[in-house]
Amino acid sequence: MHDDDNVPRSVNLADFFVVAAEFFYNLTQTIETLASSLLELSIYNANRKVKVNRTWEQFVTDLEKMEDNNG
Repeated sequence: MHDDDNVPRSVNLADFFVVAAEFFYNLTQTIETLASSLLELSIYNANRKVKVNRTWEQFVTDLEKMEDNNG
């Protein structure tokens, strides 16, 4: 028996809908990944700013104590 006689079906409109749906699904996954990365970056930056501010506050407190002890 030869399978060469089997003719594949033709492309129809539903096939284009499947391709479009796959495209939009992949696009939403990309946008979700981008948003997640931006969120992580903003959390990192916020934590860094808090640590920098705490360090400066501690520095000022230490300076004031040094001035009081010398003063």
